[in-house]
Amino acid sequence: MEKKHSRSNSLVYLLERTLRQTRMLLQNLFDEGKLKITVDQWIVLSQVGQSAKQNQRQIAAMVAKDPASITRILDLLEHQKLVKRIADKGDLRNSFVMITAAGKNMLKSCNEKVIRFKKVAGKGLSQDDLNHLKTILDNLFENSGGKLL
Repeated sequence: MEKKHSRSNSLVYLLERTLRQTRMLLQNLFDEGKLKITVDQWIVLSQVGQSAKQNQRQIAAMVAKDPASITRILDLLEHQKLVKRIADKGDLRNSFVMITAAGKNMLKSCNEKVIRFKKVAGKGLSQDDLNHLKTILDNLFENSGGKLL
């Protein structure tokens, strides 16, 4: 008889296991392409590349990461000259994060690996399956206190 509360039936375990494995696959693809970027850095860089005027708090909210993690990631991306911070003339305590030309090139380089990742990880899943999965994950996120933006 199957245990009711076995680890393999735990939603948290299944989500964590899947997240770890998919992140490892994408990181391996980045490493294979000799791209000097982590999955977390790529996620943040992608967000920065989507809008010209975002501050760190907005980026943190959009990628569902805590502000301290965003600060560390942006420091690394800035050191690699993939992003730059521009002081907000209206509030000197605030700065906007902008993607650089090198950052745009990095995103282009990553795009090929991301497309390959989607093909490998999504093998056997239809677009309807992926849409349904997204809806389920968004619901779990919101039900757990997250706010979709």
